[in-house]
Amino acid sequence: MHSGTQFVIVSGMLGSGKTSLLESLLVSENTSDTAIIVNEAGEINIDGAVLSESASGMSMATLSNGCVCCSLTRDLVTTVQDLIESRRLAGLGPFARIVLECSGLSRPGPILSSLQELADLRLKLHLVTTYDCSRPALQTADFEDAAAQLAAANTIVLTKIDLVANERRDEALEVVASANPVAKVVNEFSAAVRARQAFLAPSENGDVVGNGDAKQQERRRLLHPRIRVFRAKLDEDFPWEASLDWLENIAGALGERLLRIKAIVPGEKGNDRVLLQSVGATFSAPRHINGGKAPPLGAIVIARDCGSQELESIPVEHKVSWRTQQ
Repeated sequence: MHSGTQFVIVSGMLGSGKTSLLESLLVSENTSDTAIIVNEAGEINIDGAVLSESASGMSMATLSNGCVCCSLTRDLVTTVQDLIESRRLAGLGPFARIVLECSGLSRPGPILSSLQELADLRLKLHLVTTYDCSRPALQTADFEDAAAQLAAANTIVLTKIDLVANERRDEALEVVASANPVAKVVNEFSAAVRARQAFLAPSENGDVVGNGDAKQQERRRLLHPRIRVFRAKLDEDFPWEASLDWLENIAGALGERLLRIKAIVPGEKGNDRVLLQSVGATFSAPRHINGGKAPPLGAIVIARDCGSQELESIPVEHKVSWRTQQ
């Protein structure tokens, strides 16, 4: 069992600073208990070569000539297994973290689905996405890929902030907060601080960004006319089985338009609380939460091209109160 090992998926559009973020981690921290897997769509893995310059006593593997979210999912599973086995044979303890740097073309959903084959390792998943303030992908033809990456993230790292005016930086902060209000946002000039906050002390459930005033909300709507964030409130007596059926119905109804679900639902007995999460329509294993510290029952749904009436029409056995968060 490797229940203490964190598996970090680093996504972000082409040229958004993923490799630089990882390089900052390697030069500023002791990473002898870290393994890095680098995926490039091209035949030559340039990023892997760059990172190997900074790596000291660190395990590294490469996945080239394909995208890890589609053609290389089987290779990813085998690579993780080989890294863990090699470390065991060397007589070393489990990795503290295994970091997968995705190609800029990758979407996190299919990657998470492929990792189900590694369920027995009990890896702790954490998703990091880089967002380039100098070339905002949500305002380009790359909108759909960027939206999928941002919505999946537990942590979003603003990059290239030293290349833009303060107004562009503030706008980028509003953009990512609008696309994923449940993610932790790293907004730091220091490369070492950015890496530390992204990799070494991730928030398990993400920091909920404040709603702001009405003027700011309207600005966010103009920036993101196709992405909406919805919040659902559940009654305390909402049954466990009904919550599973309800979330599956949401995923089935929205399909590829579903970007993210984070839900706190009642457990099977007593005061149990369970965290259920999806990236796209792919759900992670349920996670039990201490009932005394858990947030109220409910769900946050991030979706593209979806209205509140569509969500309200999805079959559910018990009462659900919906409201649009932004």
